[in-house]
Amino acid sequence: MKFKLAVGASFGAVFIASLVTHIPASWLWQYAPKIQGLALEGISGTPWQGSATNVRWQNQPFGQLQWDMQLGRLLKGELAFNVRFGKGSEWQLKGQGLVGYSLSGPFAEKLLLSMPAAQAVSQAQLPVPVSIDGNLELTVRNYHYAAPYCKTLNATLAWVQGAAETPMGTIKLGPVFADLSCEKGAIVAKVKQTSTDVSSDWHANLATNRHYKLNGGFKPGATFPDKLAAQLKWLGDPNTKGQYKVNYSGQL
Repeated sequence: MKFKLAVGASFGAVFIASLVTHIPASWLWQYAPKIQGLALEGISGTPWQGSATNVRWQNQPFGQLQWDMQLGRLLKGELAFNVRFGKGSEWQLKGQGLVGYSLSGPFAEKLLLSMPAAQAVSQAQLPVPVSIDGNLELTVRNYHYAAPYCKTLNATLAWVQGAAETPMGTIKLGPVFADLSCEKGAIVAKVKQTSTDVSSDWHANLATNRHYKLNGGFKPGATFPDKLAAQLKWLGDPNTKGQYKVNYSGQL
């Protein structure tokens, strides 16, 4: 009798394991709690390894998505996936890395994102006519979410081959690097940039109450456009190092 029970339990365990392993991701998605603004189309595979032909966020298409669950992270109480996304994205946003959810909330590790700088700026309403060149590359080494922005953040945003074209001339910025961190829930960015056109150093802070501050300055270089240089008088006189200081704050 005990032998029969053991055999039956073994077959039952194998059946359940097989069912769980091969459960369609599309079926599970139908019954999963919905995240407002998020939609997956063309889902195939399983929750452990699968893909979607298109991801939509706030009705914006972000291209294909592939995922591979890291089963070892389950032992730590974490649901983690290696993901790759962005192929076919109208935004030309591409990314890959580890994203997941733990008891303390969403997190990301070794996440790489890239998109054309012009595409990112197109979503902002700039007060002056300007065309942006180059590519934005975000490297997120470690991120843990806490409302409204972050609990921890260790990341770098690079603007590669950056340039800004205005009616009064083009400024070639060269590589621009911004080190991003989280301080008491606020996002802090320390930005440095150097080229023959201009050099600059900035410190930006986005507080939890959506109040932002931008402090820093820039120094025109030898190849700074003449027409733009003529407009710098509106900023006042530079300091003894030839730097124009800028302090700005506001509310998002």
